[in-house]
Amino acid sequence: MDIRHLITFKTIARLASFTKASEELSYSQSTLTIHIQAIEKELNGKVFERIGKNIAITDLGNELLSIADVILKAHEKIEVLKKGGDSNKSTIKIGAQESVAVYRLQPILNRFQEEHPQIQIIQILGQKAELTGKLLSSEIDVMFVMQRQRENDNLFAIKLAEEKMGIVGTQRDLHSVEDLENKSIVFIYPKNDCSYRNTFDKYLGNYLDNRRNIIEALSIEAIKQSVVINSGVSILPYSTVKHEIESGKMIFFELDLSVEDEISTQLIYHKSKWFSPLLREFTNFIEREMNT
Repeated sequence: MDIRHLITFKTIARLASFTKASEELSYSQSTLTIHIQAIEKELNGKVFERIGKNIAITDLGNELLSIADVILKAHEKIEVLKKGGDSNKSTIKIGAQESVAVYRLQPILNRFQEEHPQIQIIQILGQKAELTGKLLSSEIDVMFVMQRQRENDNLFAIKLAEEKMGIVGTQRDLHSVEDLENKSIVFIYPKNDCSYRNTFDKYLGNYLDNRRNIIEALSIEAIKQSVVINSGVSILPYSTVKHEIESGKMIFFELDLSVEDEISTQLIYHKSKWFSPLLREFTNFIEREMNT
């Protein structure tokens, strides 16, 4: 069975949509149809059923899905063996949230590539839900996110760094936490799927009553610019505003988080992920450098 066909099948099953799978894989829908038809011909049965405009996976499809990860991981091992285990001519695919990639990860990746100039690192930026899907479908090897500690039956997390969370604002408008009572202060929300949106709601929610000026920002940089330009306040990890704090553009009031609300930068991988020598060296390097 063609590996590309399996990847197509897993992506359609995960997204429950040929259209979304076509966009994610950069294949035409006719190509996806050819891939699925090839699988169904080989298995002599349907893996998807169309119900109106929707699709549903069949019992046969579910059986295939349960072993697809095993097949793809075996293929990955074979590819390494074909290269003779040469870690100097390999590719590592990682996923990362913007907050981790820009403020935590990039300097470490630069140091790793200085030591391993022939290794290609493909970095995909995205939100946690999107990256988790790519991790579960083996489209990336590992992912890096800021989040609360959570258990997942299929994923394993390594805590790399504790994130100091705090209320940020400008010195001209926010001198103490009591100033949050001022109704004229703009509150800048992180987007809904941000890992610490719940932290914002929990620790600043009491100040939102009757507040008319609220901004929802789509990125860390957008939040920081809104804080400076609109005299707003938000909650951010210290690592993302360290430069602004040290330069006097912002002030930072650290939150005393409960244990269940603590945020950390984490390295996440599938529990059944096979680690090549290169990937093991890479993750050990990241873990070591992040903890120094």
